[in-house]
Amino acid sequence: MDNLDNTSSYGDYKFVGRVDHVKTFNAAIKSICFNDYGMLQVSDEGLRITVEQGRSIQATLFMPPGAFKEFYVQDFQSFGLKMNVLSECLNVFGSADCSVRMMYKDQGESLQIILYPYDDEDVSTECAIKTMDCEEPINYDMNLKGPDLNVIFIRGPNLYKIFHELDKSADEFEFITSPNSPHFKITTIGIMQAVMSVEVAKTSTMMMMFNCRQTVVARYKSQQIRLANKAMQAATKVAIKTNSIGLLELHLVMQGEGQEEIFVQFYIIPLLNSVD
Repeated sequence: MDNLDNTSSYGDYKFVGRVDHVKTFNAAIKSICFNDYGMLQVSDEGLRITVEQGRSIQATLFMPPGAFKEFYVQDFQSFGLKMNVLSECLNVFGSADCSVRMMYKDQGESLQIILYPYDDEDVSTECAIKTMDCEEPINYDMNLKGPDLNVIFIRGPNLYKIFHELDKSADEFEFITSPNSPHFKITTIGIMQAVMSVEVAKTSTMMMMFNCRQTVVARYKSQQIRLANKAMQAATKVAIKTNSIGLLELHLVMQGEGQEEIFVQFYIIPLLNSVD
């Protein structure tokens, strides 16, 4: 990562970030485009883009400074933007491999996106995305710390296959995580209470880590769980975390072309009184 000491090289810009290959970044953006608006936050810790839908689901894309080829930020910057516009800008050259540079000057200014396709050095395109004030996202992470947390890590392709095979018309998903058998179980509840379930033992080869201290049973709206499908399709591994009341975090790890890691987190609120 290039991080120049001479901040004057960046002129009036408060944030400059360059990614050498747009593919993984683009896939991560697409995976959280389930609402019109998102909040972009950038600090010394990296870049976060958060999207919420009511108070039932939240998704955050996180890129640490090491995921960038070039990363510069002055203070803490935060603004809202239209997610579909950002996605469209990153797709200007379709599937062609590009590097992408993001630049932001100050509150009220546009976020500039410049794409440089590798297959034609004489071509580039610049987009200016209007920014706006935006409310701070809910901090669910504070609720997923402490001794009552169940945590398992599963290989991404295996978990995606499980979700792909489950009943697509189901109304609800039920998750069980437990120190006892079945350890990890996903059940879909469909029309007329038809059920389909998959169990994964803690000794399964798809299980990378298993740390469950209590049995947690919770149900979630199917459409909320399905929103994680795009991210899961590109994930190398997935952490599934849940606390005693069933607040669910799906923490997905994507690997870029240079082996850098990009993270996408989904926080999903359980249905109230859904389990007797």
